[in-house]
Amino acid sequence: MSLFPVGHASHDDWRHAVEQVVLQLRGQMLRQPQAQYRLGLIYLSQSLAPHAQELLALLARSLPQVTDWVGSSGHTVLAMEHEYSASYSLAVMLLDISAADYRVYSGVAPLALGGAEAGFEAHSALVHSSIDQPDLGELLLELSERTSSGNLFGALSDERGAQIACRAEDLAQLRTGAVVGVFHAGFSGVAFDSDVACMSRLAQGCSPLGVGMEITQATGPVLLELEGEPALPRLLQLLDVQASSGSSPGEGGWQAALSQLRKTQAAIAPLGRGLERGALTDEAQVLHIVGLDPVRQGVALSSPVEPEHTVIFCQRDTSEARHELMQMGAALKDALQPDFADAGGDEGGNEAAHAEAVQHIRGAIYVSSKGRGSEMFGGADAELKLLRHALGPVPLIGVVADAQLMDARVHQLAGVLTVFTGK
Repeated sequence: MSLFPVGHASHDDWRHAVEQVVLQLRGQMLRQPQAQYRLGLIYLSQSLAPHAQELLALLARSLPQVTDWVGSSGHTVLAMEHEYSASYSLAVMLLDISAADYRVYSGVAPLALGGAEAGFEAHSALVHSSIDQPDLGELLLELSERTSSGNLFGALSDERGAQIACRAEDLAQLRTGAVVGVFHAGFSGVAFDSDVACMSRLAQGCSPLGVGMEITQATGPVLLELEGEPALPRLLQLLDVQASSGSSPGEGGWQAALSQLRKTQAAIAPLGRGLERGALTDEAQVLHIVGLDPVRQGVALSSPVEPEHTVIFCQRDTSEARHELMQMGAALKDALQPDFADAGGDEGGNEAAHAEAVQHIRGAIYVSSKGRGSEMFGGADAELKLLRHALGPVPLIGVVADAQLMDARVHQLAGVLTVFTGK
């Protein structure tokens, strides 16, 4: 089993940053000569998006053994224990995966219906797209139906972002200077078959303020009624903000209300779900509260919502976020350690069989959100250092994006970790 090489750098001259990354990757590849690195994953800073085409061509020339490239831009590049917020930053991971076990897809080479083509059946998929993609939810659901597990994970950027999806068939054109392999809309990424072992986990970093309430009336992104009552008074009551005339804060009360609302989010989940043992589950999509509607007594959220769902109001919590990251790492480690009996051991123990069955992390992708990082964890690189403490010294790259994706659900305040494993 080989670990996935990772190279990362930041420099005022983006070409110099690419050169540093290539040198790092070549050094690691020499230490694992048996590996065959065909798939390259790139995350780059937003300021590098206009240079994505040139950057891709330079990487392809410098690493000719890599036949396929996928990636995306974001607000901050993540690599190992470092957050790169400087202007020109990038991180690259090379995956030692058989060419038969993945397919790079994009608008010009979409994933086949049913995910099956020429002996390949999609099991899970890394997805890059734009947060302002029309009909985003419906299209993600359709894409998830093209995989056998429904497991989609990835990053959504804003309209200034760039996506990279360059197949082996595109490399010849790329080397001639053709504009190919870079997109600014639609969906792109790479699908994996079931032989590529990977698993994803979600960290919300929010503490619920109470039980969930049924959404009984909503228009677009505005909550109008919760359990048959106006939404705004229910929220103010939950926040313990004194109301005037039973509907909204009196004079001077709005300032106190807004102070509480700035710290408050709304988690949307299927009816009656989203909470387990007092904590949000992966089914809960945490949205921003972006405004109030005193006339209709409504609460405006950052995305459309529908009746017959549950809303759980919650607040960001630093201690909960730290605990959640550590718990996520521990849960992944436990999932990779099979029960001794299942590993083929007898009552006396069979350490060799157990060691053979144990899975190890080969590489990890982490997609985080603005408002986490140093803002929540108390210092530069603090979130990644905590995550790596939980996981151990595994290869890791990622990006801070406008939204995070897991299981075809869009999250705006979460951290999504995906690990690739092998024996």
